Amino acid sequence: MIRRFSSRREHLAESFLKERLSGAKSYDRIAGYFSSSILEVAGENLDSIEGPIRIVCNSQLDERDVRTAQAAKTSMRREWCDTEPEKRDGPLAAKRYARLYEYLKSGRISIRVLPDSVFGLIHGKAGVITKSDGSKTAFMGSVNESVHGWRLNYELIWEDDSPEAVQWVQE
Repeated sequence: MIRRFSSRREHLAESFLKERLSGAKSYDRIAGYFSSSILEVAGENLDSIEGPIRIVCNSQLDERDVRTAQAAKTSMRREWCDTEPEKRDGPLAAKRYARLYEYLKSGRISIRVLPDSVFGLIHGKAGVITKSDGSKTAFMGSVNESVHGWRLNYELIWEDDSPEAVQWVQE
């Protein structure tokens, strides 16, 4: 069944993202832009996902998210902490960076960054969520994986749970 969502009519983070991710088995996402601010939107829901969380995005990333990812990759938490992001960005951001660090270090979230110079700009935004019962739903629209995308901007989502749509988006 096809369902349409608009941030003019409802809060997309609440009516779509959180509801779909709650208790999900996995989450695959392609978004032009990724920011750890998504953890402020759906961190608890991401915590509840049993399986993999895989994100593909552009190389246009927040420098602080990149430093956090590098620290997680090389297990250099001390180096990351020495930059004192919590003092620079405030307590909410500090929790977000710590959570992102743990997600990346544990392998719970996998983020693949595709450089514009090799692949061109990733502008499409889509995802597949596997629900707790094994069924899947696909979505696409204008929403990037960030707090601005899910809570502030004017955005649209088109959801389709047909097997054909899920397969197409997954490919």
